[in-house]
Amino acid sequence: MFLIGEQINCTRKPIARAAKKQDSERIQRSATRQTEAGAACLDVNGGVAEFEEVYLSWLVDVIQDVTDVPLCLDSPDPKALATALPRCQKRPMINSITNEKDRVDAILPLVIEYQTGIVALCMDENGYPTSADDRVEMASSLIDTLTSADVPLDRIYIDPAVFPISTDVTTGQAVLQSISEILHRYPGVHVTCGLSNVSFGLPVRSLLNSTFLALAMCKGLDAVIADPCNAQLMAVLKASEALLGYDEYCMSYLDAHRSGQLEPEKPVAVA
Repeated sequence: MFLIGEQINCTRKPIARAAKKQDSERIQRSATRQTEAGAACLDVNGGVAEFEEVYLSWLVDVIQDVTDVPLCLDSPDPKALATALPRCQKRPMINSITNEKDRVDAILPLVIEYQTGIVALCMDENGYPTSADDRVEMASSLIDTLTSADVPLDRIYIDPAVFPISTDVTTGQAVLQSISEILHRYPGVHVTCGLSNVSFGLPVRSLLNSTFLALAMCKGLDAVIADPCNAQLMAVLKASEALLGYDEYCMSYLDAHRSGQLEPEKPVAVA
């Protein structure tokens, strides 16, 4: 599982405050903590609209002072991306491109110039998909657009658009169905998602997130944007990798056990 750490996001108030104050230590603590917890890549979102370009580049520089994992630059602003991409020391990813013409015209040249990985979000001029078939159709169109520009399949990460089950109880099943169909049609492409979206508005979100992760991994999900510092999530990820045969001789699972990462949560008292 290619785990993209989600915590350095300026839409989160503590991170926005740190960016505004140029508090590099606060950002670096998050980068180090996520990397040590198992993130293979760090999502970097400078999402304070009027300062997006400045903050995104500053975040890239600050993070790379303490970790060498690749970065996933998460911005709707092509200018901010164009400024930050040359600063990346390892091949970065861009989060994201959609099937909207304006977005393709703005982002695809950057993907080509910097040979980045690309999160391809299932969305077009009509909005987000509602069914599994919609997701597969949008994913197919995105993949065709990218590969026709010589972007290799193994640098494409399809995001089938996860929505809260609190507002649509069918969305989880639609995403799961779309994952297997996309991978069947396009061997070699990756599928990722913003995991925590699924639980928005509900209690005990970690339980829903980790359960959905296991279900999605059964369908072939091989990348995820999530919180690597969540112990329950990481334990389920390690267990799922072992059970699905992705962890040779269960070595990663055993290492996690020896380091105390698989300790069970406190049991819930039953009346």
